Amino acid sequence: MQNNLIHGVWRNHSMNWSLVGSPLRPTEEDQRIMMMLSIPALSHSMEHTDVVVLGVTPELVHLSWPCNTRVQAFDHSADMIASVWYPNSRNSSFVQQVSWQNMPLSDNSVDLVIGDGCFTVLPSADACRVVLAESARVLKRTGLLVLRCFIRPERSETLENVFAALHAGMIGSFDALKWRVAMAITPDEELSVAVTDIYAAFEMLFPDRDQLAKCTGWSRTAIDTIGAYKGMAARYTFPTMSELRKLASPFVDVFDIRQGHYELAERCPIFCFKPVDCKS
Repeated sequence: MQNNLIHGVWRNHSMNWSLVGSPLRPTEEDQRIMMMLSIPALSHSMEHTDVVVLGVTPELVHLSWPCNTRVQAFDHSADMIASVWYPNSRNSSFVQQVSWQNMPLSDNSVDLVIGDGCFTVLPSADACRVVLAESARVLKRTGLLVLRCFIRPERSETLENVFAALHAGMIGSFDALKWRVAMAITPDEELSVAVTDIYAAFEMLFPDRDQLAKCTGWSRTAIDTIGAYKGMAARYTFPTMSELRKLASPFVDVFDIRQGHYELAERCPIFCFKPVDCKS
């Protein structure tokens, strides 16, 4: 049932992909940081380097990979693959409709696993653990896992805080507003929130979309993308920094953490992980 719900969300999301912006999609600054963190994993192979992209995020598939890199993209959504995927013109690349929890790869066979916002689209902390374990399984001992993650503040803000920040001119994009609403209503004890609850909270705060567009200067087209969440019971997961470290610790060690300088970048850190038995 959860898989069907997730597919519904991503069918809607794929239709609105061109309207999605920062912080939901990585910026050029994020791309530079992610490539910089990835370089050590790409320097060990004399022949070819294998990179797995979790999802079909164009900003990652089309990074300036070294010429000997083979890029494999795995995404569970046929709609996202059909709408967003296109091959890297400089490197060997292909896509498969595959669950990240069960990648069709041998143990210790991949130099780099990289992804953007992957944990958020998983329905629970348990699902995050499975993907972390699976990533650690397929990585070579010299490999790295590089992920930009959407995390809640250790002390969650309230919807009242979000509303006040919006009207004080402190929220610069609709996508930033949507993520702040989502994180504000994520229960501390669950780490995840139903997508339809994000929609309901938004409707409660901003029942007049024309007025929201007028006071912010955002287009109704962008604001109306929230409609993709209506009636969707699939869940998004937003751990805090400490919660994510705890989820990761049995499988991978945090090697480095960086972040950009754009709006909400502090909630979108880029983690570089090593498999737990490779700490040097």
